[in-house]
Parts: sequence; C-alpha cells; structure tokens
Amino acid sequence: MTIYELNTTVTVQGGSNNAISHNIVGGRCQYLLIRANTATTVFRAALKDHNGVTRLNYDFHEGEIVDAAIDFPMVGNYTVDITNSSPNDTFRIILSVPER
Repeated sequence: MTIYELNTTVTVQGGSNNAISHNIVGGRCQYLLIRANTATTVFRAALKDHNGVTRLNYDFHEGEIVDAAIDFPMVGNYTVDITNSSPNDTFRIILSVPER
C-alpha cells in the first residue's frame, strides 16, 4: 500500500494561512494533524477539495487538532486552511491518505 502524506509547516500571520496538497490520484483521507508551535494558540481549521467545497470544518481548538477517525474518498488537490489564529504562530500539518 502506498501512503500519500502532506507533511509541511506554515507560518500564520494576520490570523490565517493554508497548505495545498499535491494531486491525490485516489485514496481515503484517514488522518489529519494540525499542531501549533505554541500549545496555547487558539485557531480554527478546514479541509477543502479542489472545487473549494469544505469537506471538514473544525471549530476553535487550542494547541492542536488530531483527527484519526475520518475516512472519506479523496481525488485532486486539497487545501488545509488555518483561520482565526491568535496569536501569529507556526503550524505543523500532516494529512495522510493511503492510496488504493
């Protein structure tokens, strides 16, 4: 089994930033980690498909979001949006998709 993984770091200034995956040929989204460098940073996040449709929407979290309970088909590029970050911070993003 091949696993596609977006593994990147983004700096959020002014409250928002995003990371865009490479083209995903086909697979199922099964893991998403968004972790702020500072454990007390509060932020929101969303995962959008190549058409701009929000597939996952996360309310305010402090420090990190870890979602290992997701399982939906993915094709194309996906964008991980981080918004409403207070304060400015650096975030680690990992999105794992086993190809089938």
